[in-house]
Amino acid sequence: MKDLILKITSNKWNYYLSLVSDFLTAMVFLGLSIHYSTDLWSSISLFVVGAIFFTFLEYAVHAWLFHKDHPLKVFIEGHAHHHQNPFSGDAFAIVGGLTLGYFNYGIMHHIMHRREFLSNYWKYMQEFHFVHHKKPLLNHGVTTDIWDRVFGTYYQWNEEDLKGMEKLKRIKKK
Repeated sequence: MKDLILKITSNKWNYYLSLVSDFLTAMVFLGLSIHYSTDLWSSISLFVVGAIFFTFLEYAVHAWLFHKDHPLKVFIEGHAHHHQNPFSGDAFAIVGGLTLGYFNYGIMHHIMHRREFLSNYWKYMQEFHFVHHKKPLLNHGVTTDIWDRVFGTYYQWNEEDLKGMEKLKRIKKK
């Protein structure tokens, strides 16, 4: 299985497909922003700010996670492998997973503000996220509550905390 994954991720078509899909993903998010915004120039300006902010994230992750000595050696060792063999496919796999994670975040956040959920899991995650709108220092996760629990920012809400939640949804009436 590993050989198959390496063969796919090392293939030049995977490289070019990744470039195209990353660009298209960015354009879809820009399109969604323009569609749901009331200010075209605000959407375009924030899109540019996001692209500029990425340069900081690029630096921070590369310098501090991949090259600085810290207890999470798997990142340092994995990046060292990339330096030794830049076309091994490992970096493509990680970037692909990050892209999928970000796509998942974007879709979940979008849907949470536009749907009524019947499923206990989705209702829980929606309430978890909406509490963050009232208590911005708590419940930061959108796709999971795990990291809030790990870092002590998890807040278990009550009915009072959910009052006014309907204002956080943009549900089109039929």
